[in-house]
Amino acid sequence: MKSRDLNAVFILTVIYFFIELIGGLYYKSLALVTDASFMAINITGQLIALYVKKLSKRPPDKNNTFGYERAKVLSGLFNGILVGFVLFYVLIDSYGRITNPRPLDADKVFYIAIIGFCVNGFGLFKLYKHSADINIKGSFLLILNDALGSVGVIVSSLIIKFTGLYVVDAITSIFIGLLVAYPTYILLKHSIGILMEGAPAGIDIETVRKFIYESFDYIKKVKDLHIWVLTPEKIIMAARIRTDGMVYNRGKVKALKRRLEKKFGFYDVYVEIYEEEK
Repeated sequence: MKSRDLNAVFILTVIYFFIELIGGLYYKSLALVTDASFMAINITGQLIALYVKKLSKRPPDKNNTFGYERAKVLSGLFNGILVGFVLFYVLIDSYGRITNPRPLDADKVFYIAIIGFCVNGFGLFKLYKHSADINIKGSFLLILNDALGSVGVIVSSLIIKFTGLYVVDAITSIFIGLLVAYPTYILLKHSIGILMEGAPAGIDIETVRKFIYESFDYIKKVKDLHIWVLTPEKIIMAARIRTDGMVYNRGKVKALKRRLEKKFGFYDVYVEIYEEEK
């Protein structure tokens, strides 16, 4: 992804954050303040994404022999944790506003939310094609929920304008928070799974084991089969394989690795061959 796209999204987000926060406080809209809170998390996430984008390009060294690409996963995890804290605050504060609604200027809130929707729409357009990158995914999900939050504020301000039901502002705030919950859970689950070196979704270890046995008749036993995700783009497999005595047939070993990489999309395959005991 081009750095100037991330920079442009970041600058616009910062500008709108101040507009929304000041407007929410001045016009007493919890929904706007809530959305601004998530915008602050969004800004933090984008700052991390910008830094990690550079960090992940560092070559491997003696301290990090796999390189620095896993910084992307830490970025996603950190963003998810921050959103969780903000969500907790939003739900507590919203409950207080429901029991004690406060008046607000619906017209001004409406116009601020329209600006927010445009800013977030620009961010979504720029980041969508790169959202498979877990580093960008955290920022993309936050911007997506900010955009949905802006829609919620637009709707609530219109309802308040025509009905005078100020409690709708707090209810909308809860709705915005709940919109964040599920994608944040998925991001956290994915990030923790990678850091725990768990098997990737969509690849069953027993299916891989069966494929090895069925595809290569010289293999007698597959031991210590491990599959883990280094980064979402790099899935690694390692195994110890006992053969029928053709230990030094390098052609067969290379064929095994190539077929596994092609079949399951492994980034790299490590195979240790040992001969059947007689």
